[in-house]
Amino acid sequence: MIRHHLPLVLLAAAVMTSPAFAQPNLNRPNAPEPSLACLEDCEQHDCEASRQARRKLDAEARLLEANARRAQAATNALNAQRALIREEQHRVRASRQAIVSEAKQREWEQRRAEVKLDQLTGHLGDYNAVVLTSVTGVNPKHSVAQVAEVLSGLDALNFVNPLKIKRKYRTHRNLAPDYVYRPGVLRASLHRETLNEYGRFVHLILRDHKGTVVYDARFENVHFAEMLAPLSGAAAY
Repeated sequence: MIRHHLPLVLLAAAVMTSPAFAQPNLNRPNAPEPSLACLEDCEQHDCEASRQARRKLDAEARLLEANARRAQAATNALNAQRALIREEQHRVRASRQAIVSEAKQREWEQRRAEVKLDQLTGHLGDYNAVVLTSVTGVNPKHSVAQVAEVLSGLDALNFVNPLKIKRKYRTHRNLAPDYVYRPGVLRASLHRETLNEYGRFVHLILRDHKGTVVYDARFENVHFAEMLAPLSGAAAY
C-alpha cells in the first residue's frame, strides 16, 4: 500500500519545487507597477512646479512693465517741466534785454561831442601813419579792439599798434624807438571813462611827430567809428 503511494508523493513534491511553478503570476490584470506610478507622480509634480514658475515670471514681467511705464511717465513730466522752465528763462532774458536796450537807447540819445582843437581836417595828406601810443581808463581791451577795427581799414594812413593791451590787435612787437618821431607820423592816445550805467566818455588826442597836439576832442555816447572819422578823411564831428 505504501509502495503504491510513494511515487505520487515524490511527483507532487517535484512539481511544487519546480521553478516554473514557483514563478509569480506577473500578468495579473489588476497588479500595479510601482515604477510607473512613481514616474507619473514625478511628472505631475514637475508640471505643477513649472506652472508656478511661469506664473511667477509672468507676474515679475508685468511688474517690470508697470515700473517702466511709471518711469517713462515721470521722465515725460520732468521733460515737460524743464521745457516750461527754459521757456520762462527765455522770456525773462528777452524781457531783460529789451529793458537794457531801452535804457541804453535813452542814454545814447544824449550824445555830445566837443572838439577843442582840429588842425587835422584838411591836412590829413601830410601824414602817412597813425600809431596807437596810449589807451587808458575803463575796459582798455575793448577800446583797443574798437580802435583797431576802425583804423586798420584806413586807406590814407597805416595803422600801427605796438601796445600789449590786446595782443590780438598788436601790429608790431618791437617798434623802432624813433618811429614816432618821424615826419608824417601821428600819435593817438585815448582815455575812456564811465558816465553812468550805460553812458561812456572818451577823450581823444592826436599829436604829430614833434608832439604837438593837432586834434583834441571829447565825446559822450559816440561810437568809435564816428570819433575816429577825421583819420579817414571825413570832417570832424
